[in-house]
Amino acid sequence: MTADEDIPDHDPDLVVSRTLIVTAVTAEADAVCAGLMGSWSRGRTRLPAGPGNLVSPDWDRQLLTTSTLGPYVGRRRGPVTVLAAGTGGPAAAAGTATALAVASAAGQPFDLVVTMGVAGGFRGWVEIGDIVVADRMVAADLGAESGLDEEPPSASIGRISEMDRNLGFHAAGAPTHRSPDRRAPTGGGAFLTLDDLGLGSSTVRPDPELVSRLHAVLDATGRRIVTGTVVSVSTVTGTERRASTLTERLDPVAEAMEGYAVALAARSFGIPAAEIRAISNPVGRRDRAAWNLPAALASLRTAAAALVAHPDGLVAAEALPVAGGEAASAVSGPQHGSNGTH
Repeated sequence: MTADEDIPDHDPDLVVSRTLIVTAVTAEADAVCAGLMGSWSRGRTRLPAGPGNLVSPDWDRQLLTTSTLGPYVGRRRGPVTVLAAGTGGPAAAAGTATALAVASAAGQPFDLVVTMGVAGGFRGWVEIGDIVVADRMVAADLGAESGLDEEPPSASIGRISEMDRNLGFHAAGAPTHRSPDRRAPTGGGAFLTLDDLGLGSSTVRPDPELVSRLHAVLDATGRRIVTGTVVSVSTVTGTERRASTLTERLDPVAEAMEGYAVALAARSFGIPAAEIRAISNPVGRRDRAAWNLPAALASLRTAAAALVAHPDGLVAAEALPVAGGEAASAVSGPQHGSNGTH
């Protein structure tokens, strides 16, 4: 990695963050980079809609360059590096952790990590083209199933280990773990989260001030911005039944695959993380004809452009403790707001 001494702050009272934007695939990274190179980045022109102070900073006129991050190659403009880390939680976590480790070893650590990409949207909350800012990232299918559709025939069961009992591997051993707030496992015991199992937390909650600031910055684009739960899944939902189950259990606004894993990687380095998604399709029965990837990628491009154009978009955020206890917490239930927020 090369030094960024040629990047002046665009406001002497603000500290520009070195930001890592993580996407899953190249098409998403291309859209983000296009936003960084947006039409209003030439000179210091203003966004078509938004407050008068929404201008392009001096460093935004630099060319897009490559940045080597171990085995990965990112694309950099000013203090922003864009990395296509791969699809799914494992790939995203590996890419994010590698990039953060390489940057830290080079003496140029990142200050903020943002997951960006397209996502499915839950009906009633968002529509295609909307932009979502996560106020919590939940690993929706990381845990254990509990119970059976039908009672199995009774059979003699030998000694059951406590771990097997807790993980719900035996009908005779119903898990006794409860959430931190002492509630019984949600969903009638059908699904047990990491919290329920006493194995950690399935939820990462970004800093509320960071979420609020990102919402305000993106609101200047004129697009509809929704704040709410974004679930990370290993298998994309393809049935109405599963969509209904997720809605009942978590009341999410969007579904993607990488946000939770990226946030965990960032937390291990004590770096704040956020997730921004552009809606490409409704969550439910898999119907590719209902997808509109061009509209979602256009929104993603617009969101990326706003982050670098707004004077508050890349203000340095306060680092988290590496232990990260405050960054991840179980949430007692969905929280609702007004003006399109959830």
